[in-house]
Amino acid sequence: MSISHRTNRLKLVGTPAVEKLQNGRYQLTINCTTINRREDWYSANKARIFPDFGSLQSAEMSIDGLAPRTGEAYNTDGVMDMRLVSVQSSSQGELYIVTLVYQTLGATFVQVKDDTVILQENGLRTVRRTSIAQAGTDIPADDKDIGVDYIDHQIDAETAVRCFLSSYEIDDTDSYREFERTYIEAGTLSVSESNESEGVVKVTTTFLVTEGTTVGPVIARSTGEFAGLKTISVTTLQDSSGQSIVQGGSNTVHQYNRMVDFTYPGILSIGGDKIQGAATIRLYNFNLEPPVQAKIESKVSVIFQTSADIVADDFVFNDGSGAATGLWNPTEWSSTYMSGISWNYSPFSETKGLRGYRIDTTINGVDEVAGAPGSNTFTHNGIVVFTDKSPEFLEKTSVTTPGLLSASINGVSDSQGLKTIVNGKRIFTSTPYRMEISGGPIDPVGVKFTLDVDLRPAFSDVDGNTYYKKTIITSTIPAQ
Repeated sequence: MSISHRTNRLKLVGTPAVEKLQNGRYQLTINCTTINRREDWYSANKARIFPDFGSLQSAEMSIDGLAPRTGEAYNTDGVMDMRLVSVQSSSQGELYIVTLVYQTLGATFVQVKDDTVILQENGLRTVRRTSIAQAGTDIPADDKDIGVDYIDHQIDAETAVRCFLSSYEIDDTDSYREFERTYIEAGTLSVSESNESEGVVKVTTTFLVTEGTTVGPVIARSTGEFAGLKTISVTTLQDSSGQSIVQGGSNTVHQYNRMVDFTYPGILSIGGDKIQGAATIRLYNFNLEPPVQAKIESKVSVIFQTSADIVADDFVFNDGSGAATGLWNPTEWSSTYMSGISWNYSPFSETKGLRGYRIDTTINGVDEVAGAPGSNTFTHNGIVVFTDKSPEFLEKTSVTTPGLLSASINGVSDSQGLKTIVNGKRIFTSTPYRMEISGGPIDPVGVKFTLDVDLRPAFSDVDGNTYYKKTIITSTIPAQ
């Protein structure tokens, strides 16, 4: 005895095939033969053999309808019902076969299968999720706002990853509504670096959906779109090690050596000459060695900082090979002084400043003479230099303390007034005289100095804050 399906005009052929789907769903495939294979395929007769899409497996057809047998119908609870999704006819020999396919469809969306997960080269994951429900089911309100709605996606025992809705597609038929969504993990899409001048690295990081953490001052920020989601591109400045260009408020980002101009100060000293004949004539002179400009090797340190100040520590900057003693910036130069009574009893007192000169406190060619007690006393600037000295007395003094540098000779001329010459002046018989050099910077040779500190605005960040570039040049001064 043949078994009918939904109408007396469709008779089962063989046993229906049942496939279990995910999430409590089933697919039922039923093959039927028709009563009148010669005419049932006519257009006028199609309602006899083709049920409506979306109709229930248990529903009677309008023509010669037939109720299901007890226990035959799947999912008749009104929540998840077996509905027609496909119907077609074919011929098998003398039989005219109608194939009906039903699936469990409800008024709420359920996933057709597990998520499809794609891991991109940038490490972000893409999740594709397909759900299905009966025709006309509303799309959930919390699952269609692109760039706002999200899922927390988890694979196995990992920590869930937040993925944002980037697109969705709706496939509507008379039987069902299929809803496919694509979610993309928020995070870093890309990072690009470019080496700028003097140790500066410009880093552009592009974030998807949410701006993440960056390192260094932000000099540019822009937005764009990727796969339907908002992107934020942030450009920062870093040093070569990946730290902020102003790490700690001040960061030395680059160092290199270069030759710089340096002027060696001229040298002023006191020296003595002798002319020997019937009598020995002693000539005491101011000796001058002129300044010399030369190229010397130095180290250039490039620093970026938040402060607009040059500070005292810049002048004793440590470039990695020891701190400088200070800034080479002489604020005084040396000078000469001489006084006494020249030939024809002509008193003199002369001072000269020598720009660009330092002094050498070593007095060469001058011999001290203690002499016998005498009647000559000499006072300089209110201070008694010597008392009760006889002709040809001579003493040398020097001070080597930086900032107080000086050298001098003090003496009494010979009793004939013929043998004592002070910087070209013959000194009158048995009278006191003085030659002095003082002032000027120390000898720079072998000493480490800061030669220059240059500070200027470098750039501003997106918030309007100004950052500064400081260049410090240091050198241990070599011998001439």
